[in-house]
Amino acid sequence: MAASKSEKKSTSTVSYKDALKVGLVCGVIVLILSIIVTRAWQDGTAFGYAFIYAGAAFVLVSAFACILNWVMRNDTQNDDQTYPILK
Repeated sequence: MAASKSEKKSTSTVSYKDALKVGLVCGVIVLILSIIVTRAWQDGTAFGYAFIYAGAAFVLVSAFACILNWVMRNDTQNDDQTYPILK
């Protein structure tokens, strides 16, 4: 019988790569909405601001998701739980 592969420890968190993907999706959505709202096709300055808004949204959402991911990975509150959650 073949040896089974070692099982990964299951965690309830996502990878940092997924957190960056969420930031990218949010940045693209903000870019599209800010182009529409500011009518960026009529003014070059508004077009530049649309990209600044999208970049800021990407950085803020990615940073927030990564910080929350880091907090959840380091959470040791329920590691030694020996009693049922619902009584």
